[in-house]
Amino acid sequence: MGDPLLTKLEVALGDTSGVFISAGVDVHAYLSGLAADIRAHTCIPFPLTATVMPPGFPDVAVGNAISGQCIAHNSSGYWLVYRPEQDQFYCFWGTDQSNLGAHGVFGSPLYCWSA
Repeated sequence: MGDPLLTKLEVALGDTSGVFISAGVDVHAYLSGLAADIRAHTCIPFPLTATVMPPGFPDVAVGNAISGQCIAHNSSGYWLVYRPEQDQFYCFWGTDQSNLGAHGVFGSPLYCWSA
């Protein structure tokens, strides 16, 4: 049996809420591509912290630290993080793992990865 967080991610990849898709774009191809890109960048979950940057989050003030379990990341500086306390996915940004920012993006994994 796989990691429970990665299983949760796989189930959540069916949630397309919040994903912006430009006019004229093949919706199925775009969403399938996002999901495939996340799957290609999944990792064994590990703890990760970022500093909350504007516009912030409803429950965490700008400048505070926010932590969760990283479940996917790429070399471009996208970090998909799951926060079990909120049962929510978040996006952290930055190329230096010890100095990441969290810019108010949270929701479905597809939404976070497309932001």
